[in-house]
Amino acid sequence: MKLKVLSASILAGVMSMACNPGKYEKSEHGITVNVTPTGENSVRKVRLQVMDDKIIRVSATPDKKFAPDNSLVTVPQKENTEYTVSETDSTVSVITSAVTATVSLSTGDVKFYDRNGKLIVSEAEGGRSFSPIEVEGTKGYTVRQVFESLNDEEGIYGLGQHQSDEFNYKGLNEELFQY
Repeated sequence: MKLKVLSASILAGVMSMACNPGKYEKSEHGITVNVTPTGENSVRKVRLQVMDDKIIRVSATPDKKFAPDNSLVTVPQKENTEYTVSETDSTVSVITSAVTATVSLSTGDVKFYDRNGKLIVSEAEGGRSFSPIEVEGTKGYTVRQVFESLNDEEGIYGLGQHQSDEFNYKGLNEELFQY
C-alpha cells in the first residue's frame, strides 16, 4: 500500500515539473522568459534575442506562445553572438560583452544596463499592457509601452514623419499606427 502511494506521489511530482516550463528556455539566439501572468491580458512571455553585442531584441506576448511570423524589422543573424544567462529569484538576465538585459519574472518588465552596470533604459513598472482587439475578423492586441526617463537632457527622435511639427518626443504621448 505504501509503495502505491509513493509511486503516485512521484508520478504527480514528475507531471507537475513537466507542466511547469521553468523560469526560461534558452535558444541559439537568446531566451524566452516565462512570466507569472497577473491578469487575463498581462504578459506571459518575454523573448530576448541577441542580435549583436549591443543589440538585444525584446518581444512580449500575453499568449502562451509567440506568433510564428518572421519579423519585418530585423535581419536574421548570420553569426551567433556569444552571451551568458544569469538568474536570481526575481530576474533573468542576458549578458553580452557590451550590454545586459534583465527581465522581471513577476512583471516581465525589462531593464538594460551597460557593461559597467549603469542603467541605460528601463520600462516603467507595469509600463506594458495589451488590450485585445479585432479588425476585419482578425484578432490581435493594441500595446501600450512606457519607459522611465533617466536623463532630463536626453532627446527622443524618430518615429517617422508626422504633421505635429514636433521633433523631440521627450515627455510627449504619440500614437503610432501601422497600416
